[in-house]
Amino acid sequence: MSTTNYLRVSYRKYALVAVVLLTTTISGRAQDERRLTLNAGAGFSPLVGQISDRLNNGWNITVGGGYRFTRHFETNLQFTYDGFGVRQVVLTEAAVPGANSHMWSITVDPKLRLRPSRRVDPYFVGGVGYYRRTIEFTQPTLTPVFFFDPFFDTFFSEVVPADIVLGDITRGGVGGSLGVGFDLPFVGGTRFFAEARYQYASTGNIPTRGVPLTLGISW
Repeated sequence: MSTTNYLRVSYRKYALVAVVLLTTTISGRAQDERRLTLNAGAGFSPLVGQISDRLNNGWNITVGGGYRFTRHFETNLQFTYDGFGVRQVVLTEAAVPGANSHMWSITVDPKLRLRPSRRVDPYFVGGVGYYRRTIEFTQPTLTPVFFFDPFFDTFFSEVVPADIVLGDITRGGVGGSLGVGFDLPFVGGTRFFAEARYQYASTGNIPTRGVPLTLGISW
């Protein structure tokens, strides 16, 4: 075999090895990308226990992302915001005309999938992390707001209703949740999920207990 032919054969072998290695690397990276998870949802947040005598049921929104270690197990870092109303008994005690309440949390949420190969996949889910609840006491007022009118190319002001925050009570602490849910194929490779949890947050003398119900989309 001539030197030229030998070099051609060698180049072809090296090229074939390079293609195999590149394909393996891309495939591995694609698998890693599929292991990354994202989710977003919203729902209803009914309260239970002593806190339900002081706050009204509310709503929640949640977003998170994490890593799927196996087909059955994944963990997400989750941010959740709950909005609640305040009962009249609290307004009377504080001698204020109005109030609102909210709670946010950052938790680590492990999830155990039971039937990942099936269309409907039930799962157990939990969470542990930091919760922070705030009650704001307010008074209604009117405030001027400036707007821009592009048609007349001018600014104008309008008086709109608003609330003055008279004060607030904020308490934070460790909390957690435990619940069940299921997901199923949705559109574009996403999955629709529905879940319910029992949630406990150590937020002062009166802990925040609830059973949030959440619907959302995961990737």
